[in-house]
Amino acid sequence: MENKVTEQFISLSLNPESGRYMVLGNYLTYGIIGALLMDLSLAGKIIIEGNKVMVARDDSMTGIPAFDRMLKSISESGKERTIKIWVRRLGNRSAWYRKEMQKYFVKSGILREEKKQFLFIPYRLHYVAKPGIRKNLILRYKDIILYKKQPEEHEIMLMGLMYACRMHRVLTKGGPERRKIRKRLVEIVKDNEFASGINKAIIEMQAAIAGAIAATAAVSAASSASGN
Repeated sequence: MENKVTEQFISLSLNPESGRYMVLGNYLTYGIIGALLMDLSLAGKIIIEGNKVMVARDDSMTGIPAFDRMLKSISESGKERTIKIWVRRLGNRSAWYRKEMQKYFVKSGILREEKKQFLFIPYRLHYVAKPGIRKNLILRYKDIILYKKQPEEHEIMLMGLMYACRMHRVLTKGGPERRKIRKRLVEIVKDNEFASGINKAIIEMQAAIAGAIAATAAVSAASSASGN
């Protein structure tokens, strides 16, 4: 099964110098879940009807542990739930899903892993195995966002995540270009700018997942702030 949304989400989110994530907190927590859900939808494994998530008729396993666990959780829940509820519920295990996909991408040669220790406590850093791939991804998304190049379906999905997880920061260092990218992402997502060239179901799925992530991350952040 293809997993371009998850692969590109992780590749863009990792700092090429430190090996740590540039997308942090709730945005990383729910962004990983959103990426996996988007890949499952593109593969025809799940569908959304009336904002409810359902497993499609082809419920065969993918052979990738993170995707299979997510499919199993949805299919065995015994109850139809909204995309927002699933984003929150699955988000409780977000670290596990992220680590499983990191292992999968290291094994696939997409990522490179470095094992480190600090005060005898082991930890791991991750880098895109071929730095040129990340650079090309940034150029590609700038072309789509700033110069209105026609995106593919997985790119439409990822732009929804970029909007929901405030990932415009990973595309440029700052200044006027960063503000312009953020403004354009808002316009693209809110106005369905590329809808004419993309399957309507894809646009609806992207909007549902991106909206659920943005809302859930905002609520979680507000709850954390009120508890301090």
